[in-house]
Amino acid sequence: MYRQSPSAGRRPRKAFTLIELLVVIAIIAVLVGLLLPAVQKVREAAARTQCSNNLKQIGLACHNFHDVMGHLPPGVLTTVATGVRDDSWAWGTLILPYVEQQNLYNTLGVIQNPPNLAPKLNAITQTPIKIYRCPSDVGQSVATNVWYDNYSMSNYVCNRAIFGPADGTVYGVVGTPRYFTLIEIKDGTSNTIMVGERDSYRTFAAVWVAKSYGKDDSTASFEGRPGRGMNFPYQAAGPFPPPANASVFSYATRLEWSSMHTNVVGFVFADASVHFLSTSVDADPADSWDNSGWATHRNFTLQNLYWPTDGFTVNQAFIN
Repeated sequence: MYRQSPSAGRRPRKAFTLIELLVVIAIIAVLVGLLLPAVQKVREAAARTQCSNNLKQIGLACHNFHDVMGHLPPGVLTTVATGVRDDSWAWGTLILPYVEQQNLYNTLGVIQNPPNLAPKLNAITQTPIKIYRCPSDVGQSVATNVWYDNYSMSNYVCNRAIFGPADGTVYGVVGTPRYFTLIEIKDGTSNTIMVGERDSYRTFAAVWVAKSYGKDDSTASFEGRPGRGMNFPYQAAGPFPPPANASVFSYATRLEWSSMHTNVVGFVFADASVHFLSTSVDADPADSWDNSGWATHRNFTLQNLYWPTDGFTVNQAFIN
């Protein structure tokens, strides 16, 4: 007797063809390609919000320092007799009590009058402080700045024109403390930069502890200047660190403001308001980031936002 096979009469199972599989893979690739930019935008938006909060807290701390001391924090603690010494405590240390870091300030042993010096290197001067780091900076995993005595890294630098000290061409003899008050900012606190960003990819970033010596003897460890503009890479091909034989022009950019945000750099102004300025803002092409052009007073937006008493009107369209 003939018996039908159990599989007889069943429809053959249909499998994916190679073409169908490739189409599915292509669709998934397109979806991933569309999703990744969205994820990156969300991540950058979150980082920018955190950076804005950092700047706001720094601005309020500077105002609180002003309320207590009667003037804005000095860029570094210094005297006419000693000049601007390496390892002079910087403004980032001086405002620690106003960013909920009173214990760290006490442990550092800061003496303001007459000022003592910061130790070159120890676990305390290498303490990472979240408020001084921008989340967008690619060097977030690096806690210390190798170019500045291995002090704890910072992404924020002050406007020396209102924090001081004098450099010999502006506001008197080198080392003269500049105890600037808010009322002295004749151009208006809402038109004057107080603190801005510097990243560790295009240039050197900064430190919050002190004016350092390290591999790069520079006040760039605590201050920023407008120069020819923002986000100029230290070396054209990037990234940091720079080559040993870098040109003088690119060496000066260590004093610039820069950030890893998309086409903007964050600032807190002297009224404690936070603004992200476009990197295309006009700046003086004849200015230099170093001392040779520091006393330049010409009508360019970035320079006008830097100098507190130059009398030039600022185009508010650049302030958002």
